[in-house]
Amino acid sequence: MIDSPSKIITIEDVMRILSISSRKTIYTYIQQGKLNPINKDDWHIEGRYEFNLEDVARLKEELKKPGLTTKEVAEQLDISVTTVNKYVKQELLPAFQEEYRGINCYFVHEEDLKEFERTHKVGRKPSKRHFYNNEKNIALFQLFVKKQNEKEEFARIISVENPIMAITEKHQELTLEELLHKGFEASYTIESKKIITKEGYATFIFKQTAYAKSTLYKLLDLFYQYVSPTNMRITPQEEKEQFLIEIKPVLLTESSQELVELLESVLVSGKINKRSRGIYIDSDLEVIRVKVTSDLKEELQQKAKELGKRNIEELLLYAVQKL
Repeated sequence: MIDSPSKIITIEDVMRILSISSRKTIYTYIQQGKLNPINKDDWHIEGRYEFNLEDVARLKEELKKPGLTTKEVAEQLDISVTTVNKYVKQELLPAFQEEYRGINCYFVHEEDLKEFERTHKVGRKPSKRHFYNNEKNIALFQLFVKKQNEKEEFARIISVENPIMAITEKHQELTLEELLHKGFEASYTIESKKIITKEGYATFIFKQTAYAKSTLYKLLDLFYQYVSPTNMRITPQEEKEQFLIEIKPVLLTESSQELVELLESVLVSGKINKRSRGIYIDSDLEVIRVKVTSDLKEELQQKAKELGKRNIEELLLYAVQKL
């Protein structure tokens, strides 16, 4: 902190005030006339350069960054500096050059970065917000039940974005608050599960229906309870009211043949196997080993981040499927 403008300080103090780690930078500022030691001509008497704090304070103001550095942009977007530079070169991300601490650097204004984030999906893992509300712990198509006089009335969540909406089996659309006020309760609690590390997903295609008691929805109820949103993805399809459901390999401790047939009827990729302890849902991935250079591996890791893939293997599978 700068207190007295008349205070005499050393080169170590200057480095601390300016957040500089190299003496060479200070000597460069002296040569450029940006810093003027008060004993520049006879420094050998003290055996060191000495500076006026007021002069250093002035330089500190001059050295304030005019914007975000490419490194800071990369950290904020969760991508590499190389990728940021590519966006700048392609003129996708507005940037300007300015001298900073003796070096010409690229800078980005914060408002330009916010606009870029709004219009470009980069460096972010796929969001689950469209099918899972973490704050309320409520998922898309989750079952709600109202028990009254030995009768049960059902409802399903049809939107988890504000406001959370549900539809009853009588086709009445209600907000979550209205649903709870009418006496409905979630038929089960979604518990967060550990990340399943086994590679691949089993994929199912679901068609949305207005029938709250649909057997297809019952599959989703099982998925939410066995793997939780942590280990699944739901992607709306271009075809109206269809959803692609991807779940990590899991053992359902259910054993009915009816459930096996239901799973197989909507299975797109993966395997459904009956086991002694239940039904095992597995991906149908096979391992193919590829050797690459360390530089290429680093590039692939960055590309996987940019495309929202968990790892290189998922990126390569995506690329092969595109081919």
